[in-house]
Amino acid sequence: MTPENIIEQWADCFNNADMKGILSLYHDNATLLPTFLPKLLARNNEIKGYFEVAFNGGASVEINVEDAISKELPGNIFLMTGSYVFCLGSKADKKYLSWYSFLIDLSDDSPIKHHHSSRVPFEFDLSQSTDQ
Repeated sequence: MTPENIIEQWADCFNNADMKGILSLYHDNATLLPTFLPKLLARNNEIKGYFEVAFNGGASVEINVEDAISKELPGNIFLMTGSYVFCLGSKADKKYLSWYSFLIDLSDDSPIKHHHSSRVPFEFDLSQSTDQ
């Protein structure tokens, strides 16, 4: 099993509204900073509640782990960062480019220790010239 496999498995569970599958990936003490909720989630019931809302709203995700940045840390732990696109059925299938970071412990059956997800803030893109 690789960290890329874990992220692909997460996306498959998300896209299939597989609550049992997605929750099994999160460690009992995992934290989640979700894309569409301004609150840090640190309890299993909070994480479950977030996914219930997403699944009931017809959310899906497009992900390509080949573009991810993988950093191996001591103890078979990986920090994976990259981008994905969320499609929200409840918002007329509007798409939202977002960033992710997963802290994955491959030595654990529930490998996701932390997951941070946020929309890409195009309005703050410093690479764009503001000259008029």
